[in-house]
Amino acid sequence: PDLQICVSLYADTDSVNDLILGKKGSFYETIKGLQNLALFRQKIEIRTVVHALNYKRLLHFADIIYHNFPFVVHVAFMGMEVIGLASKNLKRVWIDPKEYISQLKEAVVYLDRRAINVSIYNLQLCILPEELWKFSKQSISTWKKTFINQCLACDFQDECGGFFATSKGQHSNFIKPLKRY
Repeated sequence: PDLQICVSLYADTDSVNDLILGKKGSFYETIKGLQNLALFRQKIEIRTVVHALNYKRLLHFADIIYHNFPFVVHVAFMGMEVIGLASKNLKRVWIDPKEYISQLKEAVVYLDRRAINVSIYNLQLCILPEELWKFSKQSISTWKKTFINQCLACDFQDECGGFFATSKGQHSNFIKPLKRY
């Protein structure tokens, strides 16, 4: 009864989703899978990794979820772990997370105002506006989580999402220590 199925969906359109996955028809296969899970009353989380190929359409993505998947119990917007295909295609997919924060904020606020449970995974508090901190979750496994030198003087390490140790130092250029006042 406590099972929640997390399904990755990368864009609000078939062309962008299929481009990201490199497989024609993957968007509609995922949609069909979501609908089938809903028919069986499964708890569903939709996850999307934010990157250079999809960040401009995050509000559209949120709108598609709200209008077409009202049965989802959670939506997660995720910072990128730079391994595997992301590492091989870094020039194509990497964008400094600071550059997509306004689009992320729009999408998160849109879903939250419509009572859709929404979270932000794998991003650091220092690059998020404070109004998004309540959505930020510590989602990186402890064995995979690290902090960089800029974080050593930060007062918010215990609350911060941290970094993927597997991402080999790929991170925002805007990381800075935060202080409690």
